[in-house]
Amino acid sequence: MRAVPPYLAPRRLGPRALVVLAVFAAASGLLACEGKGGEHATGSGASGGLTGTGGITGTGGITGTGGSDPVPTTPAAFGTCPSNGGEPGVTPLAKLSTFQYRNTVRDLLNASGLSAVATEVAPMLAAIPDDSTVAFRGLDARISSDHIQGYFNVAVAVADAATKTSARLTSLAGSCAGTSPLAQSCLDAFLASFGKRALRRPLDTDELAEMKSVATGTSPAPANATEAIRNVVVMLLMSPRFANHLELAGAPISGREDYLALDPYEVASRLSYTFWQTLPDDALLAAAADGSLATDAGFDTQLDRVFADPRTRDTVWQFWNEWMRFESFTGFSAERPAFMALAAGENLGVAGHDHWGDMVREIHDLTDLFTWTQAGTFSDLMTSDLSVTRSADLAHVYGVSAWSGSGDYPRFTDGSRRGILQRAALLVSSLETTNPFHRGSFIRRSILCDSLPQPDPNSLPPGSLDPPPPSTAMTTRQRFAAKVDGNGLCQTCHASFSNLGYVMESYDALGRFRTMEKVFDEQTGALRATLPIDTSAVPQVIVGDMRPVSGPAELNQRMIESGKVEACLSANYFRYAMRRDPTRDSADACTYEAMRGGLSSGGALAAAFRGIAVGASFRRHKVGAP
Repeated sequence: MRAVPPYLAPRRLGPRALVVLAVFAAASGLLACEGKGGEHATGSGASGGLTGTGGITGTGGITGTGGSDPVPTTPAAFGTCPSNGGEPGVTPLAKLSTFQYRNTVRDLLNASGLSAVATEVAPMLAAIPDDSTVAFRGLDARISSDHIQGYFNVAVAVADAATKTSARLTSLAGSCAGTSPLAQSCLDAFLASFGKRALRRPLDTDELAEMKSVATGTSPAPANATEAIRNVVVMLLMSPRFANHLELAGAPISGREDYLALDPYEVASRLSYTFWQTLPDDALLAAAADGSLATDAGFDTQLDRVFADPRTRDTVWQFWNEWMRFESFTGFSAERPAFMALAAGENLGVAGHDHWGDMVREIHDLTDLFTWTQAGTFSDLMTSDLSVTRSADLAHVYGVSAWSGSGDYPRFTDGSRRGILQRAALLVSSLETTNPFHRGSFIRRSILCDSLPQPDPNSLPPGSLDPPPPSTAMTTRQRFAAKVDGNGLCQTCHASFSNLGYVMESYDALGRFRTMEKVFDEQTGALRATLPIDTSAVPQVIVGDMRPVSGPAELNQRMIESGKVEACLSANYFRYAMRRDPTRDSADACTYEAMRGGLSSGGALAAAFRGIAVGASFRRHKVGAP
């Protein structure tokens, strides 16, 4: 049997392998990121803590502003679009997000005729640490030893499985790989096909020489075909160019080494990872190879094709999912007597019924309807009275019929809810009581993109962060208001978002419309009181606007009139799609303004999402200072 390089053989990292992979990580720039090596924080929903770390669905504390709430990119961060279009902001070195990494390995194997291998290595792909949910997942640039170990385990497992049988080997590398020793022409062809697909571009001269050396191992004799291909697969999957987005081959613009026009293969990768979250397909690679992707017409052709692919729909939905913080929900407290009393008659907690899944699916279907099925606008999404849910359970919560899957959608004819912000997934709580502070802070921060100060727990009076206890004499609004009234330290902050939450008291903890609040005994579930709610308030959607609203319908209209939600969506989509924060007064501002302006003027939602790639800055790379 032929000897193989020692760093290709172990299944668990030994000292030498750790050194090799540390060099890999450093060369990739993976360790030059936020956080300490080995630490990988994850976001969490609030379900009993003091400050509340989830989005609108959190239940734990009274402030709704602390912990791991996302920090939005505010529209003010973009500044003004320069008259000459400007330059894009600096694009930092970024690893493939964990989601992109898993997709890339899977699609690479599928494209190589090894779908069975993709299934076999799925558990190892799942073991790669997930990116943090504190903000958009793609913004988590941190790397830990668990990532490095995971990449290595996947590379070895793929190489072993792909070369385990002669059928798999020849499917991967061609019929010539069935003959040993491996012919040089066979290796060349393999590197020109699988190697090109893995690295998303042809290998350069030095890389080809390195791969040929790896194929030989430590012996100068002709390579055994199985071992040669295995060695090369491991090396390719451990390459910094596989695990990272490296944009280094572009041509300098105006002779500047820090400002590059992406080469066609880099453009192909930027398109595919922006809209598909995976590697370029053969058509993109072909357009890069023949040079058509370097032309405006060729780029537009591929952009149209890529954007029309179903994978783009999945990527845009993931934006909505992460922006709305659905992953922070910790579940309904079905073990609480009071909660089950509130949910009586709703089949909640019954096997086969998934209320939360149905609620999130409704948001998916609503955004999908106005983005892809119809040429919908942002106004349509914010004002629609259509009920698109097919779930009998959610339809019962709403008091409407479930949609049959064809024909006209049922409507909310009583004016109880309009638009995306008044759907159950954005209203529910884990407990039987609502949390107006969480609801208000979610709207202020995540939907309007206004900053909220972080309270210093050490400066607050004892018990300040404890939720107020239930009362048969006071509504939830009254109890929460009493918690901060007269406390100057708390009241200053809460004045900016509490009223937004009070207006949304029209909906109970299951998202049902109500005019009366039911108070249940926490221990027995007995109904103790029924109290009239008050949803009038001065929300100050635009700070300083002291006009009151009487309820959620007026609040919704006030938010639409403000133009702030379109601006917030545009700012956050830039951050999600480009995986970085904007640079002020740069081409980033032009990209943002084009999306915001399109949404505000009644442009189609789909056109707004496509527009992230329209500007010239999408095909350029700005290098930061060393």
